[in-house]
Amino acid sequence: DESGFSTLLSAYTQSSVNLSDTWTINLGVNAQLFTLNGHYAIEPRVGARWKINRDHSVGLSYGMHSRLEMLHYYFIRSASGELQNKNLDFTRAYHWVLSYDRRISSDYHLRIEPYVQRLYGVPVVVGGSFSFINLQGDWFITDRPENTGKGMNVGVDLTFEKYMSRGYYYMLTASLFDSRYTGGDGIWRNTRYNRNYIVNLLTGKEWLTGKSRRNVFNVNVRLSYGGGDRHTPVDESASRHAEDVIYLENEAFSKRYAPVFLCHFTTAYKINRRSVSHEIALKVINATLYREYLGHNYNFHTRRVDEMREAVIVPNVSYMIEF
Repeated sequence: DESGFSTLLSAYTQSSVNLSDTWTINLGVNAQLFTLNGHYAIEPRVGARWKINRDHSVGLSYGMHSRLEMLHYYFIRSASGELQNKNLDFTRAYHWVLSYDRRISSDYHLRIEPYVQRLYGVPVVVGGSFSFINLQGDWFITDRPENTGKGMNVGVDLTFEKYMSRGYYYMLTASLFDSRYTGGDGIWRNTRYNRNYIVNLLTGKEWLTGKSRRNVFNVNVRLSYGGGDRHTPVDESASRHAEDVIYLENEAFSKRYAPVFLCHFTTAYKINRRSVSHEIALKVINATLYREYLGHNYNFHTRRVDEMREAVIVPNVSYMIEF
């Protein structure tokens, strides 16, 4: 139960230079200052694009990036009353991205983007596997973290897109990646988010209806399939003794659940008139009723640790009128 105030000041400049009809250079600098402890970051960024011809282009970019942690972590007090995390620094990273764009036709487009992200100065707790990289709804931390952790994300993103024509469109994306980190013990492990792959398909179709074919009926669907959630094994014996969930922290995020399949869809009907239009739509999030992994709970009745899972489906019916 604390209160406090601070300010994050930031400024940036960016320029785009056309060296020729085929070469473009983008240059920029971003600066940040956290007034609570005086830490600052100056981040140069540069990108170059070569337009090989009308349909092909290649780009390469590099940049430094930093992130301030959520403010309440800086106002945690020790037993003596001092702000024990006041001097916590930014989490910092280097980004490298290579991109290839191809315009296959007026309707089709392909993009391939390999990337590397190297993180450093990540807050970790000395001697353990804990790292701010894996925070997910953690509000209270009693330990004193230090900016000595590391992280590495390597992957490739692929996008194949058909623009809206002949009444339909679709976009297929895929991401293959590996995400790892070191905690305060210096051991490289999978991060919480290392699902390794995810594939998305977004598609939609529309039909013109009515006597004058001014009304529109459309259906849009998004399908996602990806690797399962990473999680840390539970120490069942220690959990029964403590009557609380105790994890095997030296095996952090070494386990993974089954792959995840999700479906969201929208269907809408729009009536167009000369001075007004009406649209009624039905949107459903998580139509497949996927039960999301939320963690573990200790069950006092069975004296065992149970998984927490919840299937959240969000149906939404809307009516919109435009003048």
